[in-house]
Parts: sequence; C-alpha cells; structure tokens
Amino acid sequence: MSSFCSGSAFAGDWVTLFDGKSLEGWKPSRDNTQFALSDGVIVGTSSSQTQFLHTVESYGDFELELEVKLHDTDLNSGIQIRTQLTRTGDNGKVRASMHGPQVDIGKSPGRSGYIFNQGNGAWITPKEELIRNEAMVNGHWNTLRVLAKGPRIQTWINGKQVGDVTDSEAYAKYPSGVIAVQVHGVKKSPETARHVSFRSIRVRRIEKK
Repeated sequence: MSSFCSGSAFAGDWVTLFDGKSLEGWKPSRDNTQFALSDGVIVGTSSSQTQFLHTVESYGDFELELEVKLHDTDLNSGIQIRTQLTRTGDNGKVRASMHGPQVDIGKSPGRSGYIFNQGNGAWITPKEELIRNEAMVNGHWNTLRVLAKGPRIQTWINGKQVGDVTDSEAYAKYPSGVIAVQVHGVKKSPETARHVSFRSIRVRRIEKK
C-alpha cells in the first residue's frame, strides 16, 4: 500500500471533537442512553439495536485520529465517515437511517480497518482485500487514523496501514457527512451488555483543489 499524498493541503489546525469533558457537538442516533461520558472517555454500551453517536457537523475531505478499546472481543464496532442520517423512500417519505462508509472495528484477527457500506449491506473494500489482520490489540487502547480525500479512503491502526480503497461510486453517493462512533446491537441485552470506549478524537479538514 502506498502512503498518503504528502502534497495534501490542510484547511486548518487539528480540531478536537471530544475533549474528555463533555459530549458537546455530538448527538445520539436515537433518543437513547447507550453512550455516556465516564472518566474522560466515551463509553458505548450495547443494547438490542445498533446505536450511533454522531457529530453535529459534516466533513468531506479530512484526516481523523482517535483511540478505541473493545472491552469485549465479541462486540463489533465502527467509525462512520461521510455518513447520512436519513433516507428518502420511493414514496418521498423521509425516515431516519444511518448509512455511509464505516471503518470496521472488531476483535483481532479480524477485518478492522476495512471499509463497510453501513446501511447498504456490503463492503466497499474489495472482497479479495478482506484478509483478516491482527492490527487491533484485543482489550487495549488502539490508535485509529483515517484519511479521506476524494474517492480514496486510507486507514491505519496502531501505525500500520490496513486499508487503501478508491471507490468513485461510493464517493458520488457519500462525498460528505457526519462522523460517528458505533456500538453494535447484541441480543438479550442488558444481560449480555458489551462495551466499547473512545477517546482523543480529533479531525482536520483537507482543502479541495
């Protein structure tokens, strides 16, 4: 995999999306309490439905960095980027729906760092590139880096590049949107509740030429 183009111009300095003190600038996908601030981190607790906590602002081309820890290795999570919050049906009715590119996060070995098309039931990362990797360290904090510029999305976990995909069709549908953290639904919650934590979330925009 090649590295990100060093000629990219950033539109400004790093902006902290989560400062460890409040959830200002974030909204839940549903009226829920599945995400909470605890000891300076965002803790997501599973319920029977998949839940998201998303930014109020939208982002197109950007660099994103954060830390994530899966407390339970049988829980799936992810980071949504350029994601839309609603869909319009054939009848013209608008309904709530989280859909767009997702950087997958799961146990190691697994498919962490690859790009899933959330809400559309398919991978954006080509099937032949979905090779299970060991980039995530189970039960520990992991650093995730995402670079999205035009149709190209690149990902790194703990400094190791994992994904590099260019998809013009996906970009045409999702050129910009919110950033969100996910906690996947788990059956029979809260008896079998699972947890994922996020911290040190920051972003900087990339200028479009």
